[in-house]
Amino acid sequence: MIHSLPLGFDRHTHVSLYAALGGCPSLAGLGRGEALALLKGLPQDRLNVVPGWHSGRLPFAAAELDALPPLLLVNFSLHGFRLNPSGERLLRELEPGVVERSGDPAWCERNLPRLLSLYGRLARLDASKLAAFLAQLEALGIGAAEDMLLMDAEAWRVMRYAGPCRFWASPELFLALPLEAQREAQGLKLFADGAIGARTAALSEPYLDGRPGMLLWESEAFLEELARLHPLGKALAIHAIGDLAIERVIQCLERAAGEGLAFTGIRIEHAQFITESQARRARDLGLTLSMQPNFSSDSVDYADRLGESWREANNPFRMLIDRVGFQPGKDLLFGSDGMPHGLEYALQWSLFPAFEGQRLSLDELRAGYGIPEGEGPFRVEIDQARRTVRTCRTESHRKNAENAENAEKDWKHQDACPISLRSSCSSR
Repeated sequence: MIHSLPLGFDRHTHVSLYAALGGCPSLAGLGRGEALALLKGLPQDRLNVVPGWHSGRLPFAAAELDALPPLLLVNFSLHGFRLNPSGERLLRELEPGVVERSGDPAWCERNLPRLLSLYGRLARLDASKLAAFLAQLEALGIGAAEDMLLMDAEAWRVMRYAGPCRFWASPELFLALPLEAQREAQGLKLFADGAIGARTAALSEPYLDGRPGMLLWESEAFLEELARLHPLGKALAIHAIGDLAIERVIQCLERAAGEGLAFTGIRIEHAQFITESQARRARDLGLTLSMQPNFSSDSVDYADRLGESWREANNPFRMLIDRVGFQPGKDLLFGSDGMPHGLEYALQWSLFPAFEGQRLSLDELRAGYGIPEGEGPFRVEIDQARRTVRTCRTESHRKNAENAENAEKDWKHQDACPISLRSSCSSR
């Protein structure tokens, strides 16, 4: 079965961060030998920011990292990082507090916006990187995207050269932004727990190794934060993956609503382990769920840390749509979180998931990804017999992308917003 689709709208990714990291060496998809060979070949005279590190698949021993060039390994999930001794020495000149607390998972989760901003500043965002990233998204079937956590004010200035970009900001960054940027911001981003990959998403049971997840807010403190943010008049996007974190968020929002704190809109980001009772209360509150169909692959990838009942409970789309009444494209939005970007992986895990409750139809995925009706420049081949999906650009789409890439070479804004740091990542 072949479909030609218009481009989609990724409602949850990290535009400024991923664009900045685009010039860094990555471990994504590499085996152990390939990864070590890449790391050994990096420069010795600078801090090398290396994304794409999967801590479960590439568990480097300390002795292995000690002999390598200065490294800051960024976990694939963006939750968690690792420094080797030479990397610590260089980073201590810039961020001594980060180095001192790098071994404290709780501190790292509570300071995730600060860390993501640090990764991006080290990697350096410029207009050419941003243009290349947006061209890459288009090649993967995405025509627009929301930046769910703006890196900093410099990133806002760089992104403005590419035209309007929907972005969200941490409360701390929002208050430091120019007034014009505050007006343009979609809203404020909060975190209620961590991630499955880092074993810090707050589930109501421990992980298979006995470790508990991590709630980042006590109820009273979260209510105080909601009251503090309410006068800013902005929408909220709240990261909550585990059922324990989702329960904490919904309880606090119910109490806030009872106290007359009405926000312009509230999204729960990820909501991977939302229960049916929680989903019904979320609907009663008028919440929007912003979820990632590609995260249905967590039910396979994280069998080492999640029992079967939890893997089946992940991304319960059929319950949300069929029994509770959430509607894709209205109060159920889809994005990728960049893990990975594009429609192919999302389609694969929507149409052919590990568990039936995770299944989405093509029409439901289209609606959640904001893909308009009719045909467009992106080709999708669905093989029901083999349970596979393949995507590619049509010829006209390919030519348009090539023209855009050629135009980037003449872009004159690369140095419009220089970001000055003593340490930066190497490009390869």
